[in-house]
Amino acid sequence: MPDLISVQEFICQTQEDLSSPTTSSFTSHMGKCRSTACSLDEALDLDRTVLQKLRKAVKAEHTTGQDLISHLEAHISAQERYSENFRNNNDEKLAEAYVTFALFSKELLEAVRSVLLSLYHNINFSLDSLIKGDFKGDFKKPFEKAWKDYENKLAKIEKEKRELAKQYGMVRTEVMGGEIAEEMEKERRMFQLQMCEYLIKVNEIKTKKGVDLLQNNINHCNSQFNFFQACLKATEKHKQFVENLIPQLQSMKAKQDEEKKQLCSLRDQLKAALQLEPKENSICKPVRYSMHQLQGNKQYGTERSGNLFKKSDGLRKVWQKRKCTVRNGYLTISHSTLHRTPVKLNLLTCQVKPNMDDKKCFDLISHNRTYHFLAEDEQECSIWISVLSNSKEEALNVAFKQAPDREGCSMVDLTGAIIEEIKRMPGNSTCCDCSASDPAWLSINLGILICIECSGIHREMGVHHSRIQSLALDKLATSELLLAKNIGNSRFNDIVEANLHNADLKPTTDSLMTFRKDFIIAKYVDRKYVAQGITGSPVARLKDLQEAVEEKNIYVLLQAYAEKMDLSEPVLEPCQESGETLLHLAVLICDRTSLHIVDFLVQNSDSLVKQTAKGNTPLHYCSLHNKPECIKLLLRAKANIGITNEAGETALDIARRMNHAVCEELLAQNDQFNMRAHVEYEWRLGQEDMFESDDDLDEKLSPVKKDHCYRPQSCYNLLGAASQSWKNPANFLKGASPASQDKYHDIYAIPHVSKSSPVSPSTGPPLPPRNIPRAPSFPPPPPPSKRSAFPEGTTAIKILPPPLTIRHKRTSSEPSPCTPLNLSSPTEDSKSFSLPRRCSPEGASPRSLNSGSSETQEAEDSWQPAALKEQEPSFEPNQCTRENHWSSPHSPESLDDVPPPLPKRGHSTKSYLRRVRSLFDCQADHEDELTFQAGEIIVVDGEEDSNWWCGRIEGQPHRKGVFPASFVYILHE
Repeated sequence: MPDLISVQEFICQTQEDLSSPTTSSFTSHMGKCRSTACSLDEALDLDRTVLQKLRKAVKAEHTTGQDLISHLEAHISAQERYSENFRNNNDEKLAEAYVTFALFSKELLEAVRSVLLSLYHNINFSLDSLIKGDFKGDFKKPFEKAWKDYENKLAKIEKEKRELAKQYGMVRTEVMGGEIAEEMEKERRMFQLQMCEYLIKVNEIKTKKGVDLLQNNINHCNSQFNFFQACLKATEKHKQFVENLIPQLQSMKAKQDEEKKQLCSLRDQLKAALQLEPKENSICKPVRYSMHQLQGNKQYGTERSGNLFKKSDGLRKVWQKRKCTVRNGYLTISHSTLHRTPVKLNLLTCQVKPNMDDKKCFDLISHNRTYHFLAEDEQECSIWISVLSNSKEEALNVAFKQAPDREGCSMVDLTGAIIEEIKRMPGNSTCCDCSASDPAWLSINLGILICIECSGIHREMGVHHSRIQSLALDKLATSELLLAKNIGNSRFNDIVEANLHNADLKPTTDSLMTFRKDFIIAKYVDRKYVAQGITGSPVARLKDLQEAVEEKNIYVLLQAYAEKMDLSEPVLEPCQESGETLLHLAVLICDRTSLHIVDFLVQNSDSLVKQTAKGNTPLHYCSLHNKPECIKLLLRAKANIGITNEAGETALDIARRMNHAVCEELLAQNDQFNMRAHVEYEWRLGQEDMFESDDDLDEKLSPVKKDHCYRPQSCYNLLGAASQSWKNPANFLKGASPASQDKYHDIYAIPHVSKSSPVSPSTGPPLPPRNIPRAPSFPPPPPPSKRSAFPEGTTAIKILPPPLTIRHKRTSSEPSPCTPLNLSSPTEDSKSFSLPRRCSPEGASPRSLNSGSSETQEAEDSWQPAALKEQEPSFEPNQCTRENHWSSPHSPESLDDVPPPLPKRGHSTKSYLRRVRSLFDCQADHEDELTFQAGEIIVVDGEEDSNWWCGRIEGQPHRKGVFPASFVYILHE
């Protein structure tokens, strides 16, 4: 705290300086004087702030008191008028009593006026004068000016002294006060004067804000004492009157009760004499709601305009003629003057009641009053009642029609159904990171479920890595469930944990939080366990990503995201404008089945502000092509709607110009946009129950339905190495997003091999479902992708639109497999999946099999699983081959060749099935399955069903079991 100088010390030092300037030490105390002035000024500022708040409160108190006085005056006036009414009715006692109470209220009113006047003069006025007078202005300014003048003069003199000493070859570092006392006397006296003036002003303010203000509070306190004494005196005076009035009131009440008793007795005698049933008094009977409202005559319609008489609410209750109009569920009542706004009543909140006493009258009961209407005659009254009832009924029907089309299922119900289906997806029953059971937290941008312990670490990573919401605590919207419905824990970990070979590195429910955090950081931030699945040149990578967007393969995008690829780079083959990103392309081709692709790119790429060569952002594309659902996702991600293209148009301008009303409304209400918006999407809830089983429809062999289990993905080694883990990221291309864009909106498609991706001998087609009663059923994995995200040399499977015919599934848990069409490859030398054919006894060539009768056979026979044609020279020359391979259904040769059916399961094995050769390596996943290598000869002993055969390795009878028929081809004996 700086050194301060007291007032007495300042006076002593100043007196000493006046008497002896050269020997005075006042100059050494000038710094203390300035510190004291600054300290006093800060204290005054604090006092000013508090006093301003006090003045504001006192002013409000005085204003409230004035309102109290006005209300008391109105109360007294009403009492006086009320007493006049009793005096006019010759009831002097009651009139006198009310006059006495009015006088008592006046005495209290005078006391209130007195105390409020004291508050204003003693407190409010004092504070006003103090704040607006003494505190106003900077009275420290002259003091500061004197200090500045003194400092400037001192610096100038010291400079002159140093220069003079320098001329004589001396060095002077300090100038003594006595030397310059005479030269600085004027400035020093001015400083002392201003300091004295400042202290005088501060002293005055201290007196006013302290002693004087407290004295005013004492005066106001005396006024309050007087107020309470006056109130007590008036109350004591009025108390005697009240005590005398109570017995008089009791006597008057007893007299009135006797009169009422006599009147009631007389009423009962009159009723008995007239023998009339007591009529219900509509005034006393409470108005109750009737479930069955009044029905009007439909021939009078729902609209009418005319004049009615309305009873006024005034004292005289006169009938006033008013123009009334019924239209669109509202009744409009005009006033007598045109400048007044008509009364508009919503008939949905009103009830029409005919008047039982007068057939020309009816009542309209609204939420706050009852309207009494009078028509010209009874017919006119009946018409008005009918029109009002019909209009109300029509408005009610319109309100019901505006309800959601989906009966009994609100958005809350839909969201709950989606969440329940997400929980049933493979891997979602446990936490994606630590395998804890029943995870209840969702990562919106990754589509995975995690437990509460892991969710805290996800939040620490930041929303640019993982956006966490609770399935139970948060009210999720359907737009936040798109990725969770299409990814899931199992598929996500197949990619992100592909290189996690040591299970001890993954935390469990009992793991320490530090260990859990290190793993999650390594998994999501460093992407340490991601395998390289997308290789090749940057051009090939971009092409694969563009194909993935076109084919709605979210797993290729997820693999690219896991490998930290830039998803915001321009595509190589833009659809409309150069510079388009993957998000532009996704918006362009988006429909109800591919909205999750847009959502993934919106949340996990930096493409929101990317512009094409013409300056169009993805938001511009939404407006250009009328994509309101995409706009919801972009606005939820807080996309900038103010960006303009080269034409100077924003997305809102484009929506207005192209008359896209929904897009315009969403963009116009951007500031009020609900971040948890619902979207229109093909959710496909419960689609596995759409078809019955082939077993139930065709053979009906057993009344007990069997559960079906899909072979695990370990059998399908996409990279060709038998020992490679099934979690390799390449395997995710076996299944594409369940939302495929085609006119049938089916989630299953025909497998197809890309002509740019040759098939290695160890590569196998997707395994067919196998009946295994002991295994539980679960939802099937998504179908294979149409295009590969891998470079040449690796294998991928394409997706084509589903065929026109769909086979029935065997159980309610099994998906509906499609019946494949016979498709051909564009080139004959490319290795692809082909259908196994039986060779004719005459050894006819494959071309000779393509006869016109195959079309009839196509309709009669069932399709069999595909086998891969092997074109190695080591194969036997007499084996049955064919030239037509899988190809697009749009190919002109796609329907030329139809294979005959294989035997149904349960039939004895035919002679031509005795020996088969394996095309791929296959690793058994169950005890009863057969493990074999590509090229081994298998002897077929029988069939489990049409897709799974039983057999043994030739020459090794101990190696036996079931194997997929699509992994072998038949040797011609």
